[in-house]
Amino acid sequence: MLYGKKAIITGGVRGIGFIIASELVKQGAKVVICSRSKKEIYSALVLLNKKKKSAFGITADVSDYDSCQKLVFYSLKTLGSIDILINNAGIYGPIGKLEKNDHLLWRQTIQTNLMGALYSSKLVIPTMKKQKSGKIINLAGKGIGGVEVPPRFSAYITSKTAIAGLTECLSQELSEYNIQVNCISPGGVYTALIDYLISSGPDKAGSRAYAKALEIKKNSKASSTRLVKLISFLCSKYSNHLTGRLISSKWDSVEKLKKADKLSPNLYKLRRIDGKLFYEK
Repeated sequence: MLYGKKAIITGGVRGIGFIIASELVKQGAKVVICSRSKKEIYSALVLLNKKKKSAFGITADVSDYDSCQKLVFYSLKTLGSIDILINNAGIYGPIGKLEKNDHLLWRQTIQTNLMGALYSSKLVIPTMKKQKSGKIINLAGKGIGGVEVPPRFSAYITSKTAIAGLTECLSQELSEYNIQVNCISPGGVYTALIDYLISSGPDKAGSRAYAKALEIKKNSKASSTRLVKLISFLCSKYSNHLTGRLISSKWDSVEKLKKADKLSPNLYKLRRIDGKLFYEK
């Protein structure tokens, strides 16, 4: 479905990023992945290039604009074009009550999760506008747009909620150029972040979040299957009618999204502010 497509996946060396990179390579795309660790890049590329050389890697820190410039320049030089950008790189940041959080780590979470997506998006837009097509997919984070906001994750939740707002705004700016911008709430997918949460313990993370993390680790396979199916769809031409949406890989059916060629502007959005409940069946 994605044969010949060229993609950048930030943080594509492990966790959700590596799951996505593996699926895109499987479907015939060429990908560039990045990480701050040369060792992790090498390990990921060995696995991704088992059958043929479809993946390339470069060290980059998405929280730094110059580093993102290097990533995009390398990708254009290596792949020739960029059809897909997946802003996946992210961190939980400090876990625990806000008054006990290190404010510098809190700021670093915003810099990595939000500014990293902003920098990479800004830098690929000229190429996508020139070719009059493109897909930007942002990882909005587990629980964003859900029925409740978990406490003790203020840096993570703030940065990832902002991603949903950035997605909506950018989608309107780029719609005339046939560039679709969407974000995904991936639900509970087992990654190193889950292990990090578990290692923080119930006292810092809270008993509910801790118990949920243990459950996610136990049921890891099903959640990743739903995620790659949604990612593949959003990267393909079959999702050209969707932009500016916050979509859940846990709750939103790809089959339903494929048929929704004329969606209400109220559906799959984050906000509710003008007296109307933005929910329709």
